[in-house]
Amino acid sequence: MILAGIDEAGYGPLLGPLVVGCCALELLPDPPAAEPVPCLWKQLSKVLSRNRSKTGKKLHVNDSKAVYSPSTGLRELERSILSFAAASERTSASFDEFLNHVCPDALADLAEHPWYGAGAGESFPLDQDAMSVNLFANGLRAEMERAAVNLVHLRAQVVPERRLNLLMDQTRNKASALFSIAARHLDHLLKTYGGQNLIIFCDRQGGREHYGQLLRLMWEDWPLEIVQEKDGYAEYVLQHPRPARPQDSAPRTQHTSPPPVRIIFREKAESQSMSVALASMLSKYLREGLMRRFNAFWQTHLPEVTPTAGYYNDGLRFLKDIDIKRRELNILDQHLVRSR
Repeated sequence: MILAGIDEAGYGPLLGPLVVGCCALELLPDPPAAEPVPCLWKQLSKVLSRNRSKTGKKLHVNDSKAVYSPSTGLRELERSILSFAAASERTSASFDEFLNHVCPDALADLAEHPWYGAGAGESFPLDQDAMSVNLFANGLRAEMERAAVNLVHLRAQVVPERRLNLLMDQTRNKASALFSIAARHLDHLLKTYGGQNLIIFCDRQGGREHYGQLLRLMWEDWPLEIVQEKDGYAEYVLQHPRPARPQDSAPRTQHTSPPPVRIIFREKAESQSMSVALASMLSKYLREGLMRRFNAFWQTHLPEVTPTAGYYNDGLRFLKDIDIKRRELNILDQHLVRSR
C-alpha cells in the first residue's frame, strides 16, 4: 500500500513563492482491504508524535501550522523534515542541495529571482544542529524498518512569483492555478505507484468542493467513480485504463487488474493523514527557507528594513518600504508581486 499526501504553503500571501509538497509512504505488506487505512502516527509512535514532545525525544509531525510559528522558529519543522529525508538516504550539505533533491525542476525559475540566492552567511541546517538531525534520523530509520514503512517519495513544486503570475494569467483563476500545480504530483503518483494499492489524500484546493470534472479532464483514460462529494469531503476512485485489444488472432491472456486508486480531498487533511502532514511541513519549510533568503537580500540593500512573511497587509507595508530601492534595481512588479 502507498499512502500519499499533497498540501501547500503560501497560497494566500502577496510576496514569496507558492510551494506544493508531496509525500508518499509505502506500507509492507498490504493491509487487508476490509480494514481501515492504517494510522502511521500509531505505527511510528515510538519516535514521533502529533504534539510537541515535552522531553524533546520525539519528532513533531502534524499540520505545519501546529509545528511552526514565528515565535518558535524553524527548529522543530526542520528537525522533522530533515530527519525523514536523512532516514531515507536523502542527505544534504546545504539548503541548495536540499532544494535540488526535492524540487530540481524549480532551480532554473528560482535563479531568475536574485532574492532567492544563497547569502554569504547562510548555514545548513538553518536552525538545527546537524548532529541532532543525524541522531533523530538514525532512530527514525530503525523504527521505520521495524514497522515496514518506507518513505518512497518526497518532492515539491516550488513556484516563484514570475512563473506563478504567468500561470494565473493563463488559468484566470487562482484556485485553478493551484490545482494545476497539485495535478503534477497526482500525475506522478498515478504513473509511478498506481499499481500498488495507492491512496492519495489532499487538502482542499483553494476552497474547491468538487473535483470529479477536473479529474476526468486530466485523466480521461482512467474511468472515474464519484464515491462522495459533500461539504469538506470529496472521494473518488480511479480504475486503471483498459488495455488495448490485441490486433492479431493470438489467444488473449488473462490479466489481473491492479487495485483502483482512491483520491480523497478533505478539510484539515493534515491532521488526518501523516502523509499530508509531511507534505504540509515540507512545503512550509521550503517557503520559510526561501523567505529568509528573500529578506536577507533586501536587508543587504536596506539594512533597516523590517523583514516580512509576505502576507497581504504586511506585504503592502514591505513593498512601500523597498519602493525606491526596487525601482533603482529595475525589478518589475510582475517578477516580485503576485497578481492575485
